Amino acid sequence: MAFEWPEYDPPGYGDAQSLLDTMGYDLEGLHGARICNVYSAWDIEAERWCASSPVVFELEDFRLEIGFASGCLIRLTMNQIQMSASIAGGWLAAAGVRRLPFEWRTDRCELAPYVGRFILGADFLVMNDGGQGILGICIRTDGGTLELVNVASAGGVKVEINPPGYDVTGIKRIIAI
Repeated sequence: MAFEWPEYDPPGYGDAQSLLDTMGYDLEGLHGARICNVYSAWDIEAERWCASSPVVFELEDFRLEIGFASGCLIRLTMNQIQMSASIAGGWLAAAGVRRLPFEWRTDRCELAPYVGRFILGADFLVMNDGGQGILGICIRTDGGTLELVNVASAGGVKVEINPPGYDVTGIKRIIAI
């Protein structure tokens, strides 16, 4: 199921240079920031993590929100997602279509090792073949490396954390900070 959240529809960036031109100054603020908590959306009805939701890093001074859109686009925002605990009964979207409820949670075991760690740097993961698209972001911390990757790529959005077996030879890293 696709993640939807009221009033959150940021632009997606398909190339690292555009993203750096737009958010480079904000990204510099990540260097040395401590990760206080990491949130991921829980699909209440399906009782599982929502694979298409952004991952929200609560830092000491702001929140970094990392998500993806179809077509190898990364969505990178700061303090834009409303972090209410849940939308208890879901909500009605256009044409009365009911959307299932989500809840922000901090107990995702893949993210727990990064809480309390300091960000040392970050790289965008882009296609090595010269094609357009940002496949993910690698965040280097004093406790290890965290990679958020859109494993569905152009076919949709499915965020995986440190995914096993994705084609690391098919990507190159562009230094963000």
